[in-house]
Amino acid sequence: MGFNKKYIDKDRIIQAFKNNGAKGVTDLYKADAIILEGNNPVCHYIDKIMSKEEPIKYKQSLIEVYMLQLLEGLYASEL
Repeated sequence: MGFNKKYIDKDRIIQAFKNNGAKGVTDLYKADAIILEGNNPVCHYIDKIMSKEEPIKYKQSLIEVYMLQLLEGLYASEL
């Protein structure tokens, strides 16, 4: 069995959200190791949410709110 690592960048997070909602974003974190795009506020914020010791449903609700606001332009400097 191999070591499962995922490279996650802003575009991958946005695409996962557009395709499968917050569940798609949390599914990106099903790996042995996560390698994030450096110096990107979207990646940093999602990683902060995923690092919380909270139930997955709570994490998904935070991601849902953040991503909807991001896509509506409330965080225009981050896209």
